[in-house]
Amino acid sequence: MKNEKNPENIIEIKNLTKNFTTPSETLKVLRGINLTIRRGEFISIMGPSGSGKSTLLNIIGLLDSFEEGDYFLSGIDINTLSFKDKRRIRLYKLGFIFQTFNLIQTLTIQQNIEFPMALAKISQSKQNEKSEILLEKFGLSNKARNFPYQLSIGEQQRVAISRALVMEPVLILLDEPTGNLDAKNSEKTLDYLQTLRRFNTSILIVSHNPTVKRITDKNYILEEGVLKPFK
Repeated sequence: MKNEKNPENIIEIKNLTKNFTTPSETLKVLRGINLTIRRGEFISIMGPSGSGKSTLLNIIGLLDSFEEGDYFLSGIDINTLSFKDKRRIRLYKLGFIFQTFNLIQTLTIQQNIEFPMALAKISQSKQNEKSEILLEKFGLSNKARNFPYQLSIGEQQRVAISRALVMEPVLILLDEPTGNLDAKNSEKTLDYLQTLRRFNTSILIVSHNPTVKRITDKNYILEEGVLKPFK
């Protein structure tokens, strides 16, 4: 199903709710979330631990479900998709940069970047071509045959960014990109993330660190399951 009225909206979420049920009660984690992300926008969602940020990120990344509301990704109604469809969309339309990077320790840096293309059964020659371009763009060409444990934290993050970009996604999701870094490396990371604007992709950053505001177009805060503009 296409959303013909807003073709520039990469993400359109309306009145989304998410509950967690325990033996004694139902916890309302997300309460009527409304969020629109346009093509090329950089968005941040901030909030304290336990506010529901990661839950919302997982829903947007098609890693979790929701109870009520509407969610369109590039005009596709997520409520209509099968598990297989969601897996395919994650691969082709979404890029993920996790707080701990989730690099595969038994693969070289170049192989880590190529991994999503291998899942998509893209030819090895094309994999090499695209990974080499990203290795050069992020100053990692001389590390291509190294393994993740041989790299600094900042270099590992650049590998994670490259891997997230390799399938040319419409949206990249970042979970606490500065969470494990000191002040100096946090600033370097934000500078690298700023360069993603040249790739014509939208960015959603979930963080408790207000310094991410310096690279974003719009900012929100999630408190007690309610999403509000943050200025």
